[in-house]
Amino acid sequence: MRSKSIAAAIAVAACLAVPTAVQAHPFTTDSGVFSGEMPQIGLDSGFVAAGPSGYRGQTAVGDYDTKRLQFLSLSRRDAPTLGQANSDIAFQGNRAYQGNFQGFRILDISAPGNLRQILAYEECAGSQGDVVVYGDILVRSWDVRAGANQTCDGEPVEPGWEGVHVFDIKDPLNPDLVASVRTRCGSHTATGVPDPANNRLWIYNTPSYSPTNCTVDPPAAGIQVVEIPLNAPDTAQARQFEETTPANNIRCHDTGVILGDILRAACAGGDGIAVWTMDPAEGGSLGDPKLEYTRDLRVTGVPDFKVGHSAAWSNDGETLIIGHEPDGGVRARCQETGTVFQDPTPNYQVQTDDMKSLFFLDSDTGATRGKWTLTRDQSRFENCTLHNYNVVPTDKGDWLVKGSYQSGISVLDFSDLSRVREIGYADPAPLSETTSASGAPAVLGGDWSTHWYNGFVYQSDIARGVASWRFNGGESFRAEKLNRLNPQTQTYTAD
Repeated sequence: MRSKSIAAAIAVAACLAVPTAVQAHPFTTDSGVFSGEMPQIGLDSGFVAAGPSGYRGQTAVGDYDTKRLQFLSLSRRDAPTLGQANSDIAFQGNRAYQGNFQGFRILDISAPGNLRQILAYEECAGSQGDVVVYGDILVRSWDVRAGANQTCDGEPVEPGWEGVHVFDIKDPLNPDLVASVRTRCGSHTATGVPDPANNRLWIYNTPSYSPTNCTVDPPAAGIQVVEIPLNAPDTAQARQFEETTPANNIRCHDTGVILGDILRAACAGGDGIAVWTMDPAEGGSLGDPKLEYTRDLRVTGVPDFKVGHSAAWSNDGETLIIGHEPDGGVRARCQETGTVFQDPTPNYQVQTDDMKSLFFLDSDTGATRGKWTLTRDQSRFENCTLHNYNVVPTDKGDWLVKGSYQSGISVLDFSDLSRVREIGYADPAPLSETTSASGAPAVLGGDWSTHWYNGFVYQSDIARGVASWRFNGGESFRAEKLNRLNPQTQTYTAD
């Protein structure tokens, strides 16, 4: 086993239990106060497919069935089309940074019950918008080949360009684009790896896989490393494409990093996982991680694992949590097990447990040690796969908070891998009860990502903005207070 270290002082706010029965309750938003019997946190609820050429907006009310999660506040950002979708979220101090397909937002979260927008920056329209924040630097993913006449921060983007943009956010009301770093096959997700000893921020970039997006043949496997000197971020650069960290053809989607004394990275992608070490004693470094192993999870007992998506670590680094995303999150893949799909694809004809499960692996071998399957069956009208999550930073147990499209928020206890349990949830009603001509959900939306940060739960809703919640369970997380959280990077480790 690897040695571990405790990284921060313990601090957590006590919470009062709230029953799941219907209650009248006022909910504060940027646009005023309204009330409802259940948390009705928005009206612009999702995207309605308008054929292959695009999407059109629809208005509806989304109610939530909750257990141990109390809705607090919503900062609205309506996204009536898929090209404006809200995506992932990062945190620093009392601010949250929500990416979207047009740019990003900066929010004041000093009062979690009254979220306030500081800035809506929408001057860099390149899809995905995954964000990393570190000090005065914000890095944003762009994962589609730029067309003619596209700009970012008022500057022209070279046609065909794809990669990461580096912003100086010292003035939160006036972000400044200081570097545009082209990467092989663009940037679908980006993971920040701080290197304060050398005054650098490394980005572990994971590319796009669509043949229409990828500008090289063959598409990149593994991760690509981008170096950002903090004292000269305008000189940021990617390592040469032929020097990217290989992963035996595992095409990474999301890379989870754990620092401290553990110094490992892992990605889910394609049919399995890849694990690297950044420990110099094992031949790696932050700027040049060394591949330790790869695993095809179909061979090791997960036959439906065809589209690897997410990776995270237990706080002691001994467990690797892996998720996948059958059919890209746009189809109803959380239905009752055994359901024959009305919108079958070559990969998936019938709903299985594996398609709506998280897998808990031995981090040294990749062997499966536990599994959790969503028990709240979703309807055929709800796009759903298990999506983005993070682990509560504490040495008092193992808890995970996740967001998964229209199945909403889950809080899991995985302290006992033989009995992983859901101990809280906020599950929205279907945004629509219609399907498209193919049988897929007609309205797309829901929870892109949900993360625990300093005592509260924050949800990035694809079409509505950022919502804050309080977990009211009896469990005593005694969680660490963090200075920042880029959810794919775990700076806290525990013995």
